[in-house]
Amino acid sequence: MASITIVSGLLLPLFFIYTTLYFWTRQYNRRAAHFWHTLRIPAVGVQDDAWLRAIFWSVTRSATYAFEGYQRFSLRNLVFVAPSTGCGAIVVLPPSHLNVLNKSENELQAFHVQLESHQPRYTMGDPEVWGSMLHYDVVRNQLSKDVGHFVRMTDEELAAGFRDYCGRSSDWATVNLWDVCTKVIARAGNRAFVGLPLCRDETLLEQTRVYATNVYGCATVITALPPILQPVLGHLIALPAQWSLYKCKKILIPFVQERLDMLQRGSDDMPNDVLQWLIQRCAKAGPKQTVPGKVAERLLILNLVSIFTTTFTFSNCILDLYSSANRDDFLAGLRAECDKSAALHNGLLTKTAIDQLYRVDSTIRESMRTSMFGIIALFREVAPGTELDLNNGIRIPSGVRIGVPCQPIHYDESRYCNASEFDAFRFSRAFEGPCDATGGSRSQKLSVDLDESFLTYGYGRHACPGRWLASQIMKQALAHLVQNYDVEVVEPVPERKALLNMILPPVGAQIRVRPRSSLRN
Repeated sequence: MASITIVSGLLLPLFFIYTTLYFWTRQYNRRAAHFWHTLRIPAVGVQDDAWLRAIFWSVTRSATYAFEGYQRFSLRNLVFVAPSTGCGAIVVLPPSHLNVLNKSENELQAFHVQLESHQPRYTMGDPEVWGSMLHYDVVRNQLSKDVGHFVRMTDEELAAGFRDYCGRSSDWATVNLWDVCTKVIARAGNRAFVGLPLCRDETLLEQTRVYATNVYGCATVITALPPILQPVLGHLIALPAQWSLYKCKKILIPFVQERLDMLQRGSDDMPNDVLQWLIQRCAKAGPKQTVPGKVAERLLILNLVSIFTTTFTFSNCILDLYSSANRDDFLAGLRAECDKSAALHNGLLTKTAIDQLYRVDSTIRESMRTSMFGIIALFREVAPGTELDLNNGIRIPSGVRIGVPCQPIHYDESRYCNASEFDAFRFSRAFEGPCDATGGSRSQKLSVDLDESFLTYGYGRHACPGRWLASQIMKQALAHLVQNYDVEVVEPVPERKALLNMILPPVGAQIRVRPRSSLRN
Protein backbone atom coordinates (compact mmCIF):
# COMPACT_ATOMS: atom_id res chain seq x y z
CA MET A 1 0.00 0.00 0.00
CA ALA A 2 2.82 2.36 0.87
CA SER A 3 4.53 1.67 -2.48
CA ILE A 4 1.30 2.52 -4.32
CA THR A 5 1.11 5.80 -2.44
CA ILE A 6 4.72 6.64 -3.35
CA VAL A 7 4.17 5.81 -7.02
CA SER A 8 0.99 7.88 -7.07
CA GLY A 9 2.88 10.76 -5.47
CA LEU A 10 5.52 10.59 -8.20
CA LEU A 11 3.12 10.18 -11.10
CA LEU A 12 1.16 13.34 -10.33
CA PRO A 13 4.10 15.82 -10.67
CA LEU A 14 5.46 13.89 -13.68
CA PHE A 15 2.06 14.14 -15.34
CA PHE A 16 1.96 17.86 -14.56
CA ILE A 17 5.46 18.41 -16.04
CA TYR A 18 4.64 16.37 -19.15
CA THR A 19 1.36 18.21 -19.70
CA THR A 20 3.02 21.60 -19.23
CA LEU A 21 5.82 20.75 -21.69
CA TYR A 22 3.34 19.37 -24.19
CA PHE A 23 1.18 22.49 -24.27
CA TRP A 24 4.22 24.81 -24.13
CA THR A 25 5.77 22.98 -27.10
CA ARG A 26 2.56 23.20 -29.10
CA GLN A 27 2.26 26.89 -28.31
CA TYR A 28 5.90 27.58 -29.28
CA ASN A 29 5.54 25.66 -32.54
CA ARG A 30 2.35 27.55 -33.41
CA ARG A 31 3.91 30.95 -32.68
CA ALA A 32 7.05 30.16 -34.68
CA ALA A 33 5.09 28.80 -37.64
CA HIS A 34 2.75 31.80 -37.61
CA PHE A 35 5.68 34.25 -37.40
CA TRP A 36 7.53 32.87 -40.43
CA HIS A 37 4.34 32.26 -42.43
CA THR A 38 3.41 35.90 -41.86
CA LEU A 39 6.82 37.04 -43.14
CA ARG A 40 6.39 34.71 -46.12
CA ILE A 41 9.84 33.16 -45.63
CA PRO A 42 10.03 29.40 -46.31
CA ALA A 43 11.75 27.15 -43.77
CA VAL A 44 14.01 24.12 -44.20
CA GLY A 45 14.29 21.21 -41.78
CA VAL A 46 10.86 21.83 -40.24
CA GLN A 47 8.20 19.15 -40.73
CA ASP A 48 4.59 19.66 -39.71
CA ASP A 49 5.53 22.98 -38.06
CA ALA A 50 7.55 21.09 -35.40
CA TRP A 51 9.98 23.96 -34.78
CA LEU A 52 11.35 22.83 -31.43
CA ARG A 53 12.27 19.43 -32.83
CA ALA A 54 14.01 21.06 -35.80
CA ILE A 55 15.91 23.44 -33.49
CA PHE A 56 17.07 20.50 -31.39
CA TRP A 57 18.32 18.60 -34.44
CA SER A 58 20.13 21.69 -35.75
CA VAL A 59 22.92 20.89 -33.28
CA THR A 60 24.15 18.27 -35.77
CA ARG A 61 22.13 19.02 -38.93
CA SER A 62 23.04 22.64 -39.68
CA ALA A 63 25.03 21.62 -42.75
CA THR A 64 22.07 19.59 -44.03
CA TYR A 65 19.75 22.55 -43.53
CA ALA A 66 22.21 24.93 -45.23
CA PHE A 67 22.78 22.81 -48.35
CA GLU A 68 19.08 21.96 -48.71
CA GLY A 69 18.09 25.61 -48.45
CA TYR A 70 20.84 26.70 -50.84
CA GLN A 71 19.69 24.29 -53.54
CA ARG A 72 15.99 24.98 -53.08
CA PHE A 73 16.03 28.73 -52.51
CA SER A 74 19.41 30.51 -52.64
CA LEU A 75 20.09 29.50 -56.23
CA ARG A 76 16.76 31.14 -57.11
CA ASN A 77 17.77 34.33 -55.25
CA LEU A 78 15.28 33.62 -52.45
CA VAL A 79 15.78 33.88 -48.70
CA PHE A 80 14.95 30.97 -46.40
CA VAL A 81 14.94 30.38 -42.66
CA ALA A 82 16.97 27.65 -40.94
CA PRO A 83 16.31 26.43 -37.37
CA SER A 84 19.20 27.14 -35.01
CA THR A 85 19.91 26.69 -31.32
CA GLY A 86 20.45 29.82 -29.28
CA CYS A 87 18.56 32.24 -31.50
CA GLY A 88 15.80 29.87 -32.66
CA ALA A 89 16.15 30.58 -36.36
CA ILE A 90 18.37 32.33 -38.90
CA VAL A 91 17.17 34.08 -42.03
CA VAL A 92 19.64 32.96 -44.69
CA LEU A 93 20.39 35.41 -47.50
CA PRO A 94 21.22 34.27 -51.03
CA PRO A 95 24.55 35.40 -52.54
CA SER A 96 22.74 38.07 -54.55
CA HIS A 97 21.91 39.85 -51.26
CA LEU A 98 25.46 39.99 -49.85
CA ASN A 99 25.60 43.78 -50.07
CA VAL A 100 22.96 43.89 -47.33
CA LEU A 101 25.78 43.01 -44.92
CA ASN A 102 27.37 46.42 -45.50
CA LYS A 103 24.53 48.29 -43.80
CA SER A 104 25.50 50.39 -40.79
CA GLU A 105 25.39 49.19 -37.18
CA ASN A 106 22.28 51.36 -36.73
CA GLU A 107 20.49 49.06 -39.18
CA LEU A 108 22.24 45.73 -38.88
CA GLN A 109 24.25 44.90 -35.79
CA ALA A 110 27.44 42.93 -36.36
CA PHE A 111 29.71 43.56 -33.38
CA HIS A 112 27.52 42.22 -30.59
CA VAL A 113 26.50 39.20 -32.70
CA GLN A 114 30.15 38.34 -33.32
CA LEU A 115 30.84 38.78 -29.62
CA GLU A 116 28.00 36.43 -28.73
CA SER A 117 29.75 33.56 -30.51
CA HIS A 118 32.25 33.63 -27.61
CA GLN A 119 29.56 34.09 -24.94
CA PRO A 120 31.82 36.73 -23.31
CA ARG A 121 29.54 37.52 -20.36
CA TYR A 122 30.39 34.01 -19.14
CA THR A 123 33.79 33.13 -20.65
CA MET A 124 35.62 36.47 -20.45
CA GLY A 125 36.33 39.05 -17.77
CA ASP A 126 35.59 42.78 -17.62
CA PRO A 127 32.57 43.78 -19.77
CA GLU A 128 34.19 47.18 -20.29
CA VAL A 129 37.01 45.33 -22.06
CA TRP A 130 35.25 42.78 -24.24
CA GLY A 131 32.35 45.13 -24.95
CA SER A 132 34.52 47.77 -26.66
CA MET A 133 36.31 48.03 -30.00
CA LEU A 134 39.49 49.54 -28.59
CA HIS A 135 41.77 46.53 -29.10
CA TYR A 136 40.38 45.91 -32.57
CA ASP A 137 41.30 49.49 -33.48
CA VAL A 138 44.95 48.50 -33.04
CA VAL A 139 44.54 45.59 -35.46
CA ARG A 140 42.65 47.66 -38.01
CA ASN A 141 44.71 50.84 -37.91
CA GLN A 142 48.24 49.58 -37.21
CA LEU A 143 48.74 45.84 -37.45
CA SER A 144 47.07 45.44 -40.85
CA LYS A 145 49.30 48.16 -42.31
CA ASP A 146 52.64 47.06 -40.85
CA VAL A 147 52.76 43.25 -41.14
CA GLY A 148 56.05 43.42 -43.04
CA HIS A 149 57.72 44.60 -39.85
CA PHE A 150 57.28 41.12 -38.35
CA VAL A 151 58.51 38.91 -41.23
CA ARG A 152 62.01 38.20 -39.90
CA MET A 153 60.76 37.73 -36.34
CA THR A 154 58.00 35.28 -37.22
CA ASP A 155 60.32 33.40 -39.61
CA GLU A 156 62.78 32.88 -36.75
CA GLU A 157 60.00 31.79 -34.41
CA LEU A 158 58.45 29.37 -36.89
CA ALA A 159 61.82 27.73 -37.55
CA ALA A 160 62.45 27.39 -33.81
CA GLY A 161 58.91 26.11 -33.21
CA PHE A 162 59.04 23.40 -35.88
CA ARG A 163 62.49 22.39 -34.64
CA ASP A 164 61.33 22.13 -31.02
CA TYR A 165 58.06 20.31 -31.70
CA CYS A 166 59.04 18.17 -34.73
CA GLY A 167 62.70 17.53 -33.93
CA ARG A 168 65.89 17.02 -35.94
CA SER A 169 66.02 13.24 -35.84
CA SER A 170 66.19 11.48 -39.20
CA ASP A 171 63.55 9.03 -37.97
CA TRP A 172 59.84 9.54 -38.49
CA ALA A 173 58.00 10.95 -35.49
CA THR A 174 54.24 10.67 -35.03
CA VAL A 175 52.71 13.82 -33.57
CA ASN A 176 49.26 15.28 -33.00
CA LEU A 177 48.70 17.76 -35.82
CA TRP A 178 46.48 20.13 -33.82
CA ASP A 179 48.89 20.28 -30.88
CA VAL A 180 51.92 21.01 -33.07
CA CYS A 181 50.13 23.63 -35.14
CA THR A 182 48.75 25.33 -32.03
CA LYS A 183 52.19 25.59 -30.45
CA VAL A 184 54.00 26.71 -33.61
CA ILE A 185 51.37 29.29 -34.61
CA ALA A 186 51.06 30.54 -31.02
CA ARG A 187 54.79 31.16 -30.79
CA ALA A 188 54.90 32.99 -34.12
CA GLY A 189 51.79 35.04 -33.30
CA ASN A 190 53.04 35.95 -29.85
CA ARG A 191 56.39 37.00 -31.28
CA ALA A 192 54.42 39.75 -33.03
CA PHE A 193 52.19 40.36 -30.00
CA VAL A 194 54.65 40.44 -27.09
CA GLY A 195 58.10 39.68 -28.52
CA LEU A 196 60.98 37.80 -26.92
CA PRO A 197 61.34 36.18 -24.43
CA LEU A 198 57.67 35.94 -23.42
CA CYS A 199 56.60 34.43 -26.75
CA ARG A 200 58.64 31.32 -25.82
CA ASP A 201 57.33 31.01 -22.28
CA GLU A 202 55.89 27.48 -22.38
CA THR A 203 53.66 28.13 -19.38
CA LEU A 204 52.06 31.16 -21.03
CA LEU A 205 51.73 29.36 -24.37
CA GLU A 206 50.03 26.43 -22.71
CA GLN A 207 47.70 28.61 -20.64
CA THR A 208 46.67 30.75 -23.64
CA ARG A 209 46.07 27.56 -25.64
CA VAL A 210 43.91 26.16 -22.83
CA TYR A 211 42.08 29.47 -22.48
CA ALA A 212 41.26 29.61 -26.19
CA THR A 213 40.10 25.99 -26.13
CA ASN A 214 37.95 26.60 -23.06
CA VAL A 215 36.40 29.79 -24.44
CA TYR A 216 35.36 28.16 -27.70
CA GLY A 217 34.32 24.91 -26.02
CA CYS A 218 32.31 26.52 -23.22
CA ALA A 219 30.75 29.04 -25.60
CA THR A 220 29.63 26.21 -27.87
CA VAL A 221 27.90 24.41 -25.00
CA ILE A 222 26.26 27.61 -23.72
CA THR A 223 25.06 28.53 -27.22
CA ALA A 224 23.44 25.12 -27.57
CA LEU A 225 21.32 25.75 -24.46
CA PRO A 226 17.84 27.25 -24.71
CA PRO A 227 18.11 31.01 -24.06
CA ILE A 228 16.14 30.69 -20.82
CA LEU A 229 18.79 28.33 -19.39
CA GLN A 230 21.88 30.28 -20.44
CA PRO A 231 21.84 32.75 -17.48
CA VAL A 232 21.18 29.85 -15.11
CA LEU A 233 23.93 27.49 -16.29
CA GLY A 234 26.27 29.78 -18.24
CA HIS A 235 28.57 30.80 -15.37
CA LEU A 236 28.87 27.22 -14.16
CA ILE A 237 29.72 25.88 -17.62
CA ALA A 238 32.27 28.66 -18.17
CA LEU A 239 34.24 27.99 -14.95
CA PRO A 240 37.13 26.34 -16.90
CA ALA A 241 37.42 29.44 -19.11
CA GLN A 242 37.41 31.77 -16.11
CA TRP A 243 40.08 29.71 -14.35
CA SER A 244 42.26 29.78 -17.49
CA LEU A 245 41.75 33.54 -17.75
CA TYR A 246 42.96 33.96 -14.17
CA LYS A 247 46.10 31.91 -14.87
CA CYS A 248 46.90 33.85 -18.05
CA LYS A 249 46.47 37.21 -16.34
CA LYS A 250 48.71 36.10 -13.48
CA ILE A 251 51.55 35.75 -16.02
CA LEU A 252 50.72 38.76 -18.19
CA ILE A 253 49.95 41.49 -15.62
CA PRO A 254 53.56 41.87 -14.32
CA PHE A 255 54.79 41.96 -17.90
CA VAL A 256 52.23 44.61 -18.87
CA GLN A 257 53.12 46.63 -15.76
CA GLU A 258 56.77 46.58 -16.81
CA ARG A 259 55.83 47.95 -20.22
CA LEU A 260 53.67 50.66 -18.62
CA ASP A 261 56.61 51.66 -16.41
CA MET A 262 58.84 51.91 -19.46
CA LEU A 263 56.30 54.16 -21.16
CA GLN A 264 55.99 56.36 -18.07
CA ARG A 265 59.79 56.74 -17.87
CA GLY A 266 59.91 57.70 -21.54
CA SER A 267 62.38 54.92 -22.31
CA ASP A 268 64.27 55.20 -25.60
CA ASP A 269 64.27 51.43 -25.98
CA MET A 270 60.53 50.80 -26.34
CA PRO A 271 59.57 47.53 -28.10
CA ASN A 272 57.70 47.79 -31.38
CA ASP A 273 55.03 45.11 -31.10
CA VAL A 274 51.26 44.74 -30.78
CA LEU A 275 51.30 45.02 -27.00
CA GLN A 276 53.09 48.36 -27.18
CA TRP A 277 50.64 49.65 -29.79
CA LEU A 278 47.79 48.46 -27.57
CA ILE A 279 49.20 50.26 -24.52
CA GLN A 280 49.59 53.48 -26.49
CA ARG A 281 46.01 53.21 -27.76
CA CYS A 282 44.72 52.54 -24.23
CA ALA A 283 46.64 55.55 -22.91
CA LYS A 284 44.84 57.79 -25.39
CA ALA A 285 41.50 56.45 -24.11
CA GLY A 286 42.27 57.54 -20.54
CA PRO A 287 43.97 56.25 -17.37
CA LYS A 288 41.19 53.77 -16.61
CA GLN A 289 42.10 51.83 -19.73
CA THR A 290 45.78 51.42 -18.79
CA VAL A 291 45.04 49.29 -15.74
CA PRO A 292 47.34 46.26 -16.29
CA GLY A 293 44.50 43.77 -15.88
CA LYS A 294 42.44 45.47 -18.58
CA VAL A 295 45.37 45.63 -21.00
CA ALA A 296 46.13 41.95 -20.33
CA GLU A 297 42.52 40.99 -21.06
CA ARG A 298 42.53 42.94 -24.32
CA LEU A 299 45.73 41.20 -25.37
CA LEU A 300 44.22 37.81 -24.54
CA ILE A 301 41.14 38.53 -26.66
CA LEU A 302 43.33 39.31 -29.66
CA ASN A 303 45.41 36.25 -28.90
CA LEU A 304 42.57 33.75 -28.68
CA VAL A 305 40.74 35.10 -31.74
CA SER A 306 43.80 35.20 -34.00
CA ILE A 307 45.68 32.10 -32.88
CA PHE A 308 42.69 29.73 -32.70
CA THR A 309 41.39 30.65 -36.15
CA THR A 310 44.87 30.64 -37.71
CA THR A 311 45.61 27.24 -36.18
CA PHE A 312 42.28 25.90 -37.46
CA THR A 313 43.08 27.07 -40.99
CA PHE A 314 46.71 25.94 -41.04
CA SER A 315 46.05 22.47 -39.59
CA ASN A 316 43.30 21.86 -42.14
CA CYS A 317 45.61 23.11 -44.89
CA ILE A 318 48.19 20.47 -43.93
CA LEU A 319 45.51 17.77 -43.94
CA ASP A 320 44.13 18.89 -47.30
CA LEU A 321 47.56 19.15 -48.94
CA TYR A 322 49.21 16.01 -47.62
CA SER A 323 46.16 13.76 -48.02
CA SER A 324 45.54 14.90 -51.59
CA ALA A 325 45.87 12.36 -54.40
CA ASN A 326 48.06 14.92 -56.19
CA ARG A 327 50.22 15.73 -53.17
CA ASP A 328 53.54 14.88 -54.88
CA ASP A 329 52.88 17.26 -57.78
CA PHE A 330 51.65 19.96 -55.42
CA LEU A 331 54.69 19.63 -53.14
CA ALA A 332 57.11 19.75 -56.06
CA GLY A 333 55.44 22.92 -57.35
CA LEU A 334 55.46 24.55 -53.92
CA ARG A 335 59.13 23.74 -53.33
CA ALA A 336 60.09 25.06 -56.75
CA GLU A 337 58.31 28.33 -56.03
CA CYS A 338 59.84 28.69 -52.56
CA ASP A 339 63.34 27.96 -53.87
CA LYS A 340 63.02 30.48 -56.67
CA SER A 341 61.65 33.26 -54.49
CA ALA A 342 64.34 32.58 -51.88
CA ALA A 343 67.04 32.76 -54.57
CA LEU A 344 65.65 36.04 -55.93
CA HIS A 345 65.41 37.71 -52.53
CA ASN A 346 68.25 36.10 -50.59
CA GLY A 347 65.87 34.06 -48.49
CA LEU A 348 62.20 34.30 -47.51
CA LEU A 349 62.86 37.06 -45.01
CA THR A 350 61.05 40.04 -46.52
CA LYS A 351 57.44 40.86 -47.22
CA THR A 352 58.27 41.07 -50.94
CA ALA A 353 59.60 37.51 -50.94
CA ILE A 354 56.57 36.19 -49.07
CA ASP A 355 54.15 38.12 -51.28
CA GLN A 356 55.56 36.31 -54.34
CA LEU A 357 54.63 32.87 -53.01
CA TYR A 358 51.55 32.69 -55.20
CA ARG A 359 51.25 28.91 -55.19
CA VAL A 360 51.62 28.83 -51.42
CA ASP A 361 48.92 31.48 -51.13
CA SER A 362 46.66 29.56 -53.52
CA THR A 363 47.08 26.39 -51.45
CA ILE A 364 46.00 28.20 -48.30
CA ARG A 365 43.08 29.95 -50.02
CA GLU A 366 41.89 26.65 -51.50
CA SER A 367 42.00 24.96 -48.11
CA MET A 368 40.09 27.89 -46.61
CA ARG A 369 37.48 27.38 -49.33
CA THR A 370 37.04 23.65 -48.78
CA SER A 371 37.55 23.65 -45.00
CA MET A 372 35.88 26.83 -43.82
CA PHE A 373 35.10 27.12 -40.10
CA GLY A 374 31.50 28.33 -40.53
CA ILE A 375 28.59 26.66 -42.33
CA ILE A 376 26.03 29.45 -42.13
CA ALA A 377 28.06 32.48 -41.03
CA LEU A 378 28.57 36.27 -41.33
CA PHE A 379 25.77 36.81 -38.82
CA ARG A 380 23.98 40.11 -38.33
CA GLU A 381 20.95 41.09 -36.28
CA VAL A 382 18.31 43.60 -37.28
CA ALA A 383 18.81 46.58 -34.95
CA PRO A 384 16.19 47.56 -32.35
CA GLY A 385 13.51 49.90 -33.65
CA THR A 386 14.20 49.10 -37.29
CA GLU A 387 13.33 46.51 -39.89
CA LEU A 388 15.28 45.17 -42.85
CA ASP A 389 13.63 45.72 -46.22
CA LEU A 390 14.93 43.19 -48.77
CA ASN A 391 13.13 45.00 -51.61
CA ASN A 392 11.22 41.89 -52.62
CA GLY A 393 8.20 42.33 -50.41
CA ILE A 394 9.94 40.82 -47.39
CA ARG A 395 10.55 43.00 -44.35
CA ILE A 396 12.45 41.42 -41.46
CA PRO A 397 11.65 42.85 -38.01
CA SER A 398 14.15 43.88 -35.34
CA GLY A 399 15.85 41.18 -33.28
CA VAL A 400 15.88 38.64 -36.11
CA ARG A 401 19.27 37.18 -37.00
CA ILE A 402 20.44 36.84 -40.59
CA GLY A 403 23.35 34.93 -42.08
CA VAL A 404 24.92 33.65 -45.30
CA PRO A 405 25.26 30.01 -46.50
CA CYS A 406 29.05 30.23 -46.77
CA GLN A 407 29.89 26.56 -47.07
CA PRO A 408 27.31 25.87 -49.81
CA ILE A 409 28.63 28.90 -51.73
CA HIS A 410 32.17 27.52 -51.50
CA TYR A 411 30.97 24.18 -52.87
CA ASP A 412 28.83 25.61 -55.68
CA GLU A 413 29.80 23.96 -58.98
CA SER A 414 28.72 27.05 -60.88
CA ARG A 415 31.40 29.01 -59.01
CA TYR A 416 34.17 26.41 -58.81
CA CYS A 417 34.86 23.58 -61.23
CA ASN A 418 35.00 20.27 -59.33
CA ALA A 419 34.15 22.25 -56.22
CA SER A 420 34.31 19.28 -53.85
CA GLU A 421 37.94 18.54 -54.79
CA PHE A 422 40.98 20.17 -53.20
CA ASP A 423 43.07 21.73 -55.98
CA ALA A 424 46.04 23.47 -54.39
CA PHE A 425 46.85 25.62 -57.42
CA ARG A 426 43.27 26.48 -58.33
CA PHE A 427 43.86 30.22 -57.82
CA SER A 428 47.43 30.49 -59.15
CA ARG A 429 47.43 28.21 -62.20
CA ALA A 430 45.75 30.67 -64.55
CA PHE A 431 48.26 33.41 -63.75
CA GLU A 432 51.57 31.64 -64.25
CA GLY A 433 53.43 30.25 -67.24
CA PRO A 434 54.02 26.51 -67.50
CA CYS A 435 57.65 26.76 -66.34
CA ASP A 436 57.49 29.88 -64.15
CA ALA A 437 57.49 29.11 -60.45
CA THR A 438 56.82 32.68 -59.35
CA GLY A 439 54.77 33.96 -62.23
CA GLY A 440 51.78 34.98 -60.20
CA SER A 441 49.94 38.06 -61.28
CA ARG A 442 48.44 40.94 -59.39
CA SER A 443 45.15 39.73 -60.86
CA GLN A 444 45.36 36.48 -58.88
CA LYS A 445 42.84 36.18 -56.07
CA LEU A 446 44.89 35.98 -52.88
CA SER A 447 43.87 34.48 -49.57
CA VAL A 448 43.21 37.95 -48.10
CA ASP A 449 40.98 38.98 -51.03
CA LEU A 450 37.23 38.81 -50.53
CA ASP A 451 34.45 38.36 -53.05
CA GLU A 452 30.99 36.82 -53.39
CA SER A 453 32.48 33.34 -53.86
CA PHE A 454 35.07 33.38 -51.06
CA LEU A 455 33.79 34.34 -47.63
CA THR A 456 36.14 32.74 -45.10
CA TYR A 457 37.41 36.11 -43.83
CA GLY A 458 33.98 37.73 -44.05
CA TYR A 459 32.60 40.23 -46.50
CA GLY A 460 32.48 43.99 -46.82
CA ARG A 461 33.05 46.49 -44.04
CA HIS A 462 33.12 43.93 -41.22
CA ALA A 463 35.68 41.56 -42.78
CA CYS A 464 38.47 40.27 -40.54
CA PRO A 465 40.99 43.10 -40.01
CA GLY A 466 43.75 40.72 -38.87
CA ARG A 467 43.79 38.59 -42.00
CA TRP A 468 47.00 40.13 -43.39
CA LEU A 469 49.14 38.99 -40.46
CA ALA A 470 47.39 35.60 -40.30
CA SER A 471 47.95 35.05 -44.02
CA GLN A 472 51.59 36.10 -43.83
CA ILE A 473 52.32 33.74 -40.93
CA MET A 474 50.54 30.82 -42.62
CA LYS A 475 52.46 31.36 -45.87
CA GLN A 476 55.73 31.45 -43.96
CA ALA A 477 54.75 28.33 -42.00
CA LEU A 478 53.70 26.34 -45.07
CA ALA A 479 56.81 27.39 -46.99
CA HIS A 480 59.03 26.32 -44.08
CA LEU A 481 57.20 23.00 -43.73
CA VAL A 482 57.35 21.94 -47.39
CA GLN A 483 60.98 23.01 -47.75
CA ASN A 484 62.32 21.40 -44.60
CA TYR A 485 60.10 18.45 -43.63
CA ASP A 486 58.62 15.29 -45.07
CA VAL A 487 55.06 14.82 -43.84
CA GLU A 488 52.59 11.96 -44.03
CA VAL A 489 49.04 11.94 -42.73
CA VAL A 490 48.33 8.94 -40.51
CA GLU A 491 45.39 6.99 -41.91
CA PRO A 492 42.50 7.15 -41.64
CA VAL A 493 42.18 10.87 -42.29
CA PRO A 494 39.65 12.10 -39.71
CA GLU A 495 36.25 12.98 -41.09
CA ARG A 496 35.22 16.58 -40.58
CA LYS A 497 32.25 16.86 -38.27
CA ALA A 498 29.76 19.69 -37.92
CA LEU A 499 28.40 20.98 -34.63
CA LEU A 500 25.95 23.87 -34.51
CA ASN A 501 27.01 26.21 -37.35
CA MET A 502 30.69 25.28 -37.41
CA ILE A 503 33.10 22.57 -38.45
CA LEU A 504 35.01 21.11 -35.53
CA PRO A 505 38.82 21.45 -35.56
CA PRO A 506 40.86 18.32 -36.39
CA VAL A 507 42.01 17.77 -32.80
CA GLY A 508 42.48 14.02 -33.28
CA ALA A 509 44.47 14.10 -36.53
CA GLN A 510 47.94 12.52 -36.46
CA ILE A 511 50.84 13.10 -38.84
CA ARG A 512 54.24 11.50 -39.30
CA VAL A 513 57.03 14.01 -39.77
CA ARG A 514 60.80 14.02 -40.23
CA PRO A 515 63.30 16.70 -41.27
CA ARG A 516 64.43 16.57 -44.88
CA SER A 517 68.12 15.99 -45.53
CA SER A 518 68.73 19.70 -46.14
CA LEU A 519 67.65 20.50 -42.57
CA ARG A 520 69.52 17.61 -40.95
CA ASN A 521 72.82 18.52 -42.59
